[in-house]
Amino acid sequence: MTACDQQDGLLPELLVLVASVEDADVLAALGARDREVLPVLVATGRDPMAVDEALDDLGALAGRVLIVDDAEAGPAAEAAVLLPRIDALVADDRPGAVVVRGGSPTALVAAQVAVWRSVPVVALPVDGGTAVETANQAAIAALVATQHAAEIEPSDVRSVAAAQRLVRERLAATDAPRIVRLPTDRSLSA
Repeated sequence: MTACDQQDGLLPELLVLVASVEDADVLAALGARDREVLPVLVATGRDPMAVDEALDDLGALAGRVLIVDDAEAGPAAEAAVLLPRIDALVADDRPGAVVVRGGSPTALVAAQVAVWRSVPVVALPVDGGTAVETANQAAIAALVATQHAAEIEPSDVRSVAAAQRLVRERLAATDAPRIVRLPTDRSLSA
């Protein structure tokens, strides 16, 4: 969705980055239609086709699929390939918010891109994982903490509130998510 489309009264997009089959099991519920945002599931990560298939099996269709050329090349190669692709997606679509889960290279890259593009990030931490994934989650939380409400459009603040509501309503029973909240000094009525 372009900025022009958003101004014409269409719902802002909520990009949900689904970077693994485990993410698909948890995040598929966010893909259902909503009254305030248009959730778009993005199948990606090391094996985006497996993620896409898992989403299909759950009845949640991916709106986008971002392919990694060589899944076996490791996390650095994954991040290097996905950085320009996620950047192009965020720049072209200008979503109201980006949702990431855990500490995968994909989640870290998506958070970096969104913060750089002044798009709010809703981060869902995951307990456990490798030391690198834990460090990536800390980096994501630090990136989110750098976002200033003055840089974020009022409609995007509403998108974040809608994303947080969706997480509470749709994921409460599946993953007991915690949300790294966007710091804001704006009210929703701004």
